[in-house]
Amino acid sequence: MKLNKLYILPLLLLISACVKEPVDVPQENGDDRPLLTILKNNYNFSMFYNAVQRTGLDKTLEGKGPFTVLVPDNTAFTTSGITADSLAAMDTASLAKLLRYHIIPEQIRYAAVPQAIDFPYETLAGLPVYTGVPIPGPRQFQNLTINILHINGVSVSKTDILAGNGVIHALSRVLRLPAASVQDALDKDPQYSYFVHALKEFGLWDQLGKPGVFTVMAPANQLFDQYGVTEAGLDPAHYRKMMVTPYIVNGHRFFSTDLLDAPLDNAQPGILTPEFLQTINCYNQTFGVWPLYYKQITDLVGPPYWGDPYIYGPAASLVNSDHLTGNGIVHGLSDLPMRPDSARINP
Repeated sequence: MKLNKLYILPLLLLISACVKEPVDVPQENGDDRPLLTILKNNYNFSMFYNAVQRTGLDKTLEGKGPFTVLVPDNTAFTTSGITADSLAAMDTASLAKLLRYHIIPEQIRYAAVPQAIDFPYETLAGLPVYTGVPIPGPRQFQNLTINILHINGVSVSKTDILAGNGVIHALSRVLRLPAASVQDALDKDPQYSYFVHALKEFGLWDQLGKPGVFTVMAPANQLFDQYGVTEAGLDPAHYRKMMVTPYIVNGHRFFSTDLLDAPLDNAQPGILTPEFLQTINCYNQTFGVWPLYYKQITDLVGPPYWGDPYIYGPAASLVNSDHLTGNGIVHGLSDLPMRPDSARINP
């Protein structure tokens, strides 16, 4: 197997790239009916409209505005596991907060969104959403004749549905309210209990509840199980700290949809730390960990990778991804890029 050439970057270029600034876009002649009327008269938006009515936000969307409304259509609700019945049964206060998270108190046309990733806009819920407009490149497979926009990693299926008091962007999924912190998101998800235990044992847990920006690649319990690693065994007596440190990407926030194209053809952007190199293959959305004495690897044989001096384990795909929190994002992984035998004490 031949791996792609690796390029070391001081920052993940896709995260810092921005080639256009927000601009004021003049309102074109469009539908001058209020947002609420457009929602009411579009059957595909009926679930969102009914929810808006039940929470009293219909009065808001009839107002002067302007507003940008991020509207999941009926299919988007279904894709997100929300039926008309479960939506009707949702607590009104919780539903209202979720809907406010889909409303931005200003008009933002597609052309005004900066060509960057993770650009924040404050919502009526008092929490930001993050937009992403990718920079076209040789490995993008999207139809570049249409507007490509992501909100919190969710694809926008239709942009710029104009109204008299704002604009609608249709979403392919319902946005999830962010957890308070990465720590909070991990602690409340039982599939990550081994990982949480390890973070505590190695002194890495407290930082994930503090201000900052973290993208955490979280391995689920079953991944440790398949290599014979128990929760109780994830401690400094059995493993070096590198068993868990590679899974925390400090200082960066990125959604899976941000990894649409590498800055160079066949490149794997790398984030250099004092101990290892975290690599992100934008072509197939995988995450890997390399030693600092890396080199281009050719004709690498298969596992066990811990017998090879240049790699700790195979790259893992992002799964169960894009869980936004107040201080970062949590992505699940399909495998352990840091194989246990690579970090074991006295293997």
